[in-house]
Amino acid sequence: MYYEHVDVFSKDPLKGNGLTVVFPEEMLPDDVLLSIAQELKQFETIFIFPQTEKGVFPCRIFTIEEELPFAGHPVIGAGAVIHHRFFKEQQKQEISFDLSGRRIHLVSSKEDGSHCVVMNQGNPQFIDTIEEKDYLEICEALCLNEEDLDRNYPLEVVSTGLPYLLIPVRRHIQDVQIKRHDFEDFIGKWRAKFAYIYETPALECRSFDNQGAVEDIATGSAAGPLIASLVHNDKKAVNEKIQLYQGKFVGRPSVIEGWMTEENEVVIQGHVAFFASGKINI
Repeated sequence: MYYEHVDVFSKDPLKGNGLTVVFPEEMLPDDVLLSIAQELKQFETIFIFPQTEKGVFPCRIFTIEEELPFAGHPVIGAGAVIHHRFFKEQQKQEISFDLSGRRIHLVSSKEDGSHCVVMNQGNPQFIDTIEEKDYLEICEALCLNEEDLDRNYPLEVVSTGLPYLLIPVRRHIQDVQIKRHDFEDFIGKWRAKFAYIYETPALECRSFDNQGAVEDIATGSAAGPLIASLVHNDKKAVNEKIQLYQGKFVGRPSVIEGWMTEENEVVIQGHVAFFASGKINI
């Protein structure tokens, strides 16, 4: 199996969020895909399977723990790899993915030695708004105090494919840690899958696996919900390009850019740098 290792949300390799894009020659069992992802040890690995429909690339995304129905940086990274591998002569290329039955459309452009990929995440879903009586318990789960929250922004759950609990803080974002062993079940009370903590107004962001063992470098699936929330709550304007910053606390500073369209769709874009390629011998 051929694979590419790219760095997403960076123009330069060895920055941004690392990703492996694997091209199996046939469908493989779930346990094999999970084992490959565990061996590669990236935050996520995306598998691109042979096309069954012209112009559409079937894909699946795995962390080292589970399959995800959607994730942002794997889709953007894979878009650049497909452009580079199959449409190398084209300066700009439209690409479509089939991910868990959902069609995702991208445009990849060559730009200054890297690729810039634009992804339409579609209409956001506003799932839940957290009541103030629950703020303290949420803060304690993240090693924060209630006074650290920015009360000018809501705590809410928003999804563009994965539901995130969005937590605005005005200080001490550097102190955030997940300390509840049941954190996934805990935030599941509000139908969230993960948490995304962001500092206002700088928009420095952090995200972790639900065990708190690994911090994500740049989370495209969370960027969409946050951008939707900022516009929905009149903190940003429709069509305003919003830059989110992430990865600072793990030495991999990354920039995610996005905006809301007049059609109420979330658009995310990021650069992709190529680092390595190779062959998986199983």
